[in-house]
Amino acid sequence: MRKQGKLLSLDKGARKNQHARLCAPALGGVGRSACLRVVFLPVMLIHRREFLRLAGLVAGGLCLPSELSWALPQNVARRPGNAQRITIMGAGLAGLAAGWELKNAGHDVTILEAQLHPGGRVHTIREGLSDDLYAEAGAGRIPNTHNVTLEWVHHFGLELESFFPKELSQVELLKGKRVKTPMGKPVDMSQVPLDLTLEERRIGLSNLDEHYYGDVMRKIGGGIREEWPPEMARLADISMRDFLRQQGASPDAVHYLTFGFEDDAALDFMRDSFNHHTESLSKIKGGNDQLPRAFAAKLSDVIRYGCAVEHIERSEGRVRVAYRRAGMLEHVEAEAVICTIPYSVLRHIAVTPEWMPEKRKVIDGLYYGPCVRATYQVSRRYWEDEGLNGFGSSDKNFEVWHPTYGKPGRRGLLQAYVYEDYAHRLDQLSEGDRISRVTGDMDEVHPGLQQYLETVVIKSWANDSWQRGAYTVYLPGQQEWYPEICKPEGRVWFAGEHASPFPGWMQGAIISGIKAAREINAELHTGA
Repeated sequence: MRKQGKLLSLDKGARKNQHARLCAPALGGVGRSACLRVVFLPVMLIHRREFLRLAGLVAGGLCLPSELSWALPQNVARRPGNAQRITIMGAGLAGLAAGWELKNAGHDVTILEAQLHPGGRVHTIREGLSDDLYAEAGAGRIPNTHNVTLEWVHHFGLELESFFPKELSQVELLKGKRVKTPMGKPVDMSQVPLDLTLEERRIGLSNLDEHYYGDVMRKIGGGIREEWPPEMARLADISMRDFLRQQGASPDAVHYLTFGFEDDAALDFMRDSFNHHTESLSKIKGGNDQLPRAFAAKLSDVIRYGCAVEHIERSEGRVRVAYRRAGMLEHVEAEAVICTIPYSVLRHIAVTPEWMPEKRKVIDGLYYGPCVRATYQVSRRYWEDEGLNGFGSSDKNFEVWHPTYGKPGRRGLLQAYVYEDYAHRLDQLSEGDRISRVTGDMDEVHPGLQQYLETVVIKSWANDSWQRGAYTVYLPGQQEWYPEICKPEGRVWFAGEHASPFPGWMQGAIISGIKAAREINAELHTGA
């Protein structure tokens, strides 16, 4: 959910996706070069050194078609030696993918999950809604270039449907003015109340991102590299706001393009944007939580729900994990552990001996973006009276979704996807004040909301004690942390959207889990 999608995990970049839709005609197939086609290889055991080489290419955004094949469901690694006891902390997509890999390789796997359901930040809202309606509280979208995710969806027999409609009009609220734009059409600049330069008005809102950073974004690509070329590495040390200013963007253009993410490192912002500039975005028909639930159904005998990790005790030959279940303190020992707990939560969990200083620095300092999803059930889809499809945005830094678009029935859902500063302000309010504030702002985008409103379901990821944030964001100067984030610590490996080349995306979580499982499989065999 990272800043839009990215919430994986929760897909990041809601505003970025808005621009990807508006700019699709100008950008064409941008993003398809990253692993558009997948070549299926026979099942094989990859030696650890070769695996790390391939994983490094993936992390560098250099993934050729065959180099992601190790993460596909048909390519489970064989166990090279005796079965080992392995504990996985967390049953989000990363932990489930790791569990799938290790269990199928024949290891003795235990997955500890603090909550009573799998999926982590892949979470579909159903409770509290009528008529079998549902909406995504977390990870929302799958780019057509994320072939690992798509192959796992296909493997479990799940169906996809388009995330965005192709018909009717969307609406943007700009400085209090509603600007309606038919899907696939450029924004009518005569209706745009922004203080733009003459050149920016000539270019149009639909093409501003291509004008200011399209070429650079394509050079960066969609994946994180452990080492960047010098001209790219410099972008990790400045904010996106400063980058756009250096390109001559006006203040209003900067706000429109960054939409709350102006403090992100320019490198991270454009790398993530690359994943949104794609031919299409999809969602799983019936809810995205069906993907982690499909994994979990195959792993039900090794998952322990309601197990909150409290202490990690590491030694040379084993790892002992203490957890609390139903009020009782229990523990499990293993030859290796995969930790998929977000660093925003892990920083509060005791560990003995202490993490190395470099690891502790990134665990304590990694930034997780705040995100609030407010889901509104209405008695009728009144916005269609205006020829609107329900999608849109507000310059108060939130995107508007219509989860029931194209579905039968009179009753409908709208969602406010709120992020960064606005989400942080909402998080400081009481539940009632939070609902009142965001509902009033939503009513400005789709007037009439309060008249037809039946119920509101609101989710704050920063206030979720098991997540403490929605997606990983690299601030200026933090991109160099990436190798340390992913680096094992003794017999503890790390996985999750934060420890992946695609932070904020479901694909990042899946890849990271399988990568950690493959490394453990090789390490325990060689005794390295």
